[in-house]
Amino acid sequence: MFPVLESREIAKNVFLQRIHAPRIARKRKAGQFLVLRRGEEGERVPLPIVGSDLGEGSVTVIFQAGGKTTAAVSRLAAGEGYTDVVGPLGRPTHIENFGTVVGIGGGIGAAPLLPIASAIKDAGNRLITVLGARTRELLILEDEMRAISDEIVVTTDDGSYAAKGFVTTALQELIDRGEKIDLCIAIGPLPMMRAVT
Repeated sequence: MFPVLESREIAKNVFLQRIHAPRIARKRKAGQFLVLRRGEEGERVPLPIVGSDLGEGSVTVIFQAGGKTTAAVSRLAAGEGYTDVVGPLGRPTHIENFGTVVGIGGGIGAAPLLPIASAIKDAGNRLITVLGARTRELLILEDEMRAISDEIVVTTDDGSYAAKGFVTTALQELIDRGEKIDLCIAIGPLPMMRAVT
C-alpha cells in the first residue's frame, strides 16, 4: 500500500496529492510520470510527477478529476492509499543551459511544466513563464512558478484575472518586444500547443 499523505483541491476540480513512495521520490527526474492504481481491479492512471520530498519519501501529483477513476481517487483522504504506484516512467526531459527559455502552461498543463521549469532554472537558464487558464478559478501553481521565474505573465481567457487573452498572445508580445528565445516548452490543451508552434 502507498499511503496518501495529503489530498486537497487546489482549483475547481483540480487536486494535489502527496503520496508516500520513497523509491520513486529518490529516482524521479523532470518530465517523468508514474502510474497509480487503486484496488486489484482498478484502472491504471498515468500522472506527471510534479515534485518530490526526499526526507518525507513522497511524490506530488496534480490531476483534474475528469472521469470515474480520477473522480474516485480525488476523494481519497490522508491515510488511505493506492494498491500500486509504478515509476518513475518515461524519458526525462533533456535539460541544459539553453539561454532564455519560455515555459508555457495552459490550464492543467502547468502541473507537468513546473518540474521541467524548475530544472531549466537550476541549469542556469533565464526563465520566462507564461501561465494561462480559462478563468481565475482554474489557474494553478502561480505562486510556485513565480518563485522560480525571472519573469512571469499570467493570462485568463475571460479576463477574470491578470491579462485578458491567450498564452499565445503573451508569447507573441514577447517576440514583438525583441525577446531572444532559445527554447520554448509548451504544455496544455492540444489547440494551445498547436497555436504555439
